[in-house]
Amino acid sequence: MLKKTLSFKFYIFPFILVAVVGVGFFLFYTQYVAIAGSPEQELERLFGEMGVLKMPHANRPLEIQLKDITGNKVSLSDFRGKIVFLNFWATWCPTCVVEMPAMEKLHRRFKDQNFAMIAVNLQESEAQVKSFFEKFKLSFTALLDSSGEVASGLAVSALPTTFVLDKKGRILGLALGPREWDHQASTELFEFLINSRTEHLATQTGS
Repeated sequence: MLKKTLSFKFYIFPFILVAVVGVGFFLFYTQYVAIAGSPEQELERLFGEMGVLKMPHANRPLEIQLKDITGNKVSLSDFRGKIVFLNFWATWCPTCVVEMPAMEKLHRRFKDQNFAMIAVNLQESEAQVKSFFEKFKLSFTALLDSSGEVASGLAVSALPTTFVLDKKGRILGLALGPREWDHQASTELFEFLINSRTEHLATQTGS
């Protein structure tokens, strides 16, 4: 009788163990999901930490074509497949100048990944912008909005203004004013965007 009891316990134990492990995994998984949230919630959290306003997607990508400081025409479509950091600025804007070194650090960190940084200067000469970039040793792309038409079309009313575009060229987020782009919260944000599928991270509009 004792031998039968031991035999029964021996056979039933693996099933109990599997059940316990399964329940434990389920509880861990549900707790993890609750903490991590959906990709949309994670983006909202990361944007919130940087003070970036999450924008609804338009179906059509943003298209801009301007000359850079070497006289070459550059289009936003050249950067499809990359997260684009699109900043509007001017040399006479003190807060623009303050955030530029942090932008350069962010650019250097992610430039070899699916990331592009573009600084659109508002109505200043090629010589002024080129001199500024040389003085501060800036290596990201500088474009010239000589007429101010591009900034006006995007309703840019204050500098600096930064748009975050997804890999299809659509606006994901908007930051008004300067940010500490070299801080950990910024690094986490762009790591998340670069390594995520972004087409589903915002509610689409009909336009």
